[in-house]
Amino acid sequence: MQERARQIAQRASGPNPPTRKELADDFGISPRQVNNLIEHVKGMLGCEVVTRRRDSDGKMAYVVQAGDLLKLDMSVSEAIASVHITQSVLGTPLSGDDDAAGKAVGRLEAALAEAVRGKLKRLEGRFAIRILQAAKPQRPEVFRTVLDGLLENRVLHMSYESPYKAGGRAAAAAAGKARKVETVAVEPYGVFFAKRGWYLVASKRPGQGMRQYKLARIRQVTLGEQEFALPRGWTVDGYLKRSWEIIVDDRSGETRVVIDVDAKVAGNVTETRWHPSQVVEVRADGSARLTFSVTGIEEVFWWVMGLGRHARVVAPAELRDRVRGEVEAMRASLGDEPRR
Repeated sequence: MQERARQIAQRASGPNPPTRKELADDFGISPRQVNNLIEHVKGMLGCEVVTRRRDSDGKMAYVVQAGDLLKLDMSVSEAIASVHITQSVLGTPLSGDDDAAGKAVGRLEAALAEAVRGKLKRLEGRFAIRILQAAKPQRPEVFRTVLDGLLENRVLHMSYESPYKAGGRAAAAAAGKARKVETVAVEPYGVFFAKRGWYLVASKRPGQGMRQYKLARIRQVTLGEQEFALPRGWTVDGYLKRSWEIIVDDRSGETRVVIDVDAKVAGNVTETRWHPSQVVEVRADGSARLTFSVTGIEEVFWWVMGLGRHARVVAPAELRDRVRGEVEAMRASLGDEPRR
């Protein structure tokens, strides 16, 4: 249906718009199915499709209202950036709202110049973005309501599901216990995507400080009547710059982290900017030292563990001890005796 709708949109915006009978004959469908396709075109493009007498023969034909469909003379790279990248994230948590993203792609594709659209067609199946999937992505209506709260600076009332079982982290593996659900009122400051999901940064009422809420864990959310004032100059990037990736730990001050990585992984590790404060020292033997300043070491700990024996924590001592303890616990879980 998407492809047929795109074809109709192109023809209905051209010099020789199609009649209902022509579309039915061309696609081998009934007039009623043509009507359904026209409705799909309207929804996909967000424009009005009307019937009007065709200049060439006076027959009633489908026409996209003048000004509703803008022809875009994009380069292939620009089209990839605006169309293929969006297509690639459909069905993943990154899209946020598949329905809206799908309609946006349809409108952009229909508006592309024919030559560019043909080149994009040739790239189908040869262009992909691989993003980790989420077992439970957020619902589109949650995403839309959160965005409304951001746009209007209005309080959100949420039913939020904790990632842990009722009873806290210690009970997370206990069978038969439901996850804890909390009812909260928050002032939504911003949203961001990281790893496998979207997160809401919000101030929890009344006066309970900043929190992060994963949109996929929001069971219900409604827009309240109360408005709030966003702090002057506040940005998501400014808020997150103290974190390693996602977690902002307001309970701890800045910690200087120093990690040595061996030559085997240094090339891959140092070509990525892991943190805004990152300083890299590459040594003659191919190894490297990375230095960061972050608040909280929880996420850094898991990053170091992912590098395994190719990374060594130089500082802080707290992080060294945490890694050492985890290695010993892993050895115990494997049933191996510690090496002497």
